[in-house]
Amino acid sequence: KLDSRACYLMPKAISFNPHKKRIDLHRVDYLRAISDAMEYPFQAEDGRDIAPIQAELADACISYSGLPYWSFTNCCTDSLQMAVQLLTNVGDRIIVPAYGWRAFSNAPTIMGREVDFCDINETGNIDLNNLETMIKQKAPSAVIIVHNFGTIVDVSQIKGICDLHGVKIIEDSAPSFYMREPYMYKPGHSSDVVCYSFDFTKFPGCLGSGGALGTSDSDLSDRIYELQAHGTDKNKQVVGVGTKSFMDNTSCAVLLKEFDIFEQNKYRERRRQNATWYKNNLPYKCISGENYIWERYSMFVPFNEVDHVLEKLHSIKCLARTMFKQPLNTYPFYSNQKYLPNVKKFVENLVHLPCHQFMEQEELDRIKNIL
Repeated sequence: KLDSRACYLMPKAISFNPHKKRIDLHRVDYLRAISDAMEYPFQAEDGRDIAPIQAELADACISYSGLPYWSFTNCCTDSLQMAVQLLTNVGDRIIVPAYGWRAFSNAPTIMGREVDFCDINETGNIDLNNLETMIKQKAPSAVIIVHNFGTIVDVSQIKGICDLHGVKIIEDSAPSFYMREPYMYKPGHSSDVVCYSFDFTKFPGCLGSGGALGTSDSDLSDRIYELQAHGTDKNKQVVGVGTKSFMDNTSCAVLLKEFDIFEQNKYRERRRQNATWYKNNLPYKCISGENYIWERYSMFVPFNEVDHVLEKLHSIKCLARTMFKQPLNTYPFYSNQKYLPNVKKFVENLVHLPCHQFMEQEELDRIKNIL
């Protein structure tokens, strides 16, 4: 049994999403934002105009991204399903990477499309060379390109072949919201639509769930509006079948405040500093690729050491973990089974560490010392 005093001597857990610390620091900011938004709870599906707070949030996202049209949804999964619904037809084939969070393979499957899996490269994202070969062999109706962990894919490299074969491009940039970082490629600029998550586990994020779609296509933006609003167009006429998916107005207000908090406190810079420290002090190599967002720090560990490394990290209360423990194409409910060696490597060898802006030097040192 532990002496009661020992509880105070035990180290704090090093988590991926330190929500309590976030709230302790910014509770008043969030409460003020929520209070201001409470006056107007209405959504466009009632035949009303876009809520003022949603228009303000859209203006902020336009400023960051350079994309002129934004719609805000309940979650990124809703955004992906809407993109699939509007850009493809039932029975169409869609190429997706076989590594990542299963929402981007679930979305087309649940919408009655066929998914075909592509291998990944050293960044953990879809291999554009393999993808180009697959398109030339048999062009799909669409491809979904995912930006995992904040590492951005240069979608412009695949746009030419997609345009040539009439292939729609959907980007899943769920954890990789662009805030003027100096990326060579800005998400959404070579695709038909980019989908985001603003879930509370994302940085920046809401206090609950939230998603978005950004596009440069005004017609597609109007169709997204109709689909979100039970088939009602901007002239308040029912023109088709739709659903309902909106980011609620208080979440919009929180997200707007989160943008301010990130900029004022240079939170993205803090995350980059943590990642640089890891690179300089840990014995394992990080995945390659251009990353300014650092949703998490991802490092390769030899397969026979993974369990031991995780055991050591957990012993100091670092909640390190592996991610995506099975290649998506190996699940029995997908018919397209194939051997994809790079996906297998990432599943078996990648260990993830927290890299958030609230980490303290003591926590970084604790991780370094145990490894």
